[in-house]
Amino acid sequence: MAFCAQKYLPVGFGLLSTIGAALLLFIMFKAGCAGDPKGGSFGNPVRALQLESFGLLPLLLSAASGGAAIGLMSKSVHRVAQGLAIATFTLFCLWMTGVQFEIWGIQSCF
Repeated sequence: MAFCAQKYLPVGFGLLSTIGAALLLFIMFKAGCAGDPKGGSFGNPVRALQLESFGLLPLLLSAASGGAAIGLMSKSVHRVAQGLAIATFTLFCLWMTGVQFEIWGIQSCF
C-alpha cells in the first residue's frame, strides 16, 4: 500500500502546483483589473495591492509543490538540489508571468 501511495505522490504535487499557478495568474489578472498599483492612475491601487498580497500564497505553494514533485520523481542522489533548483526557477517564472498577467488585466479593463 505504501508503494502505491508513493507512486502517486508526485502526481498530486504536480496537480497542486498547476492549480496554485492558475490561481495565482487569475488573482494577478484581477489585481490588474482592480487598479494600477505601479502608476496609481487607474482604478483603485490599494485594492490591487491587496489582491497582489493574496497572490503570494499560491505563488509559494505552486513553487514548493512543483519542486517537491520533481524531487520525488528523480532517482538521482542530488534530488533535493534538483527540487530546490526547480522550485527557485518556478518561483521566478511565476513571478514574472504574474506581472505580465497584471499588465494584461490593466490593458483589458481600462
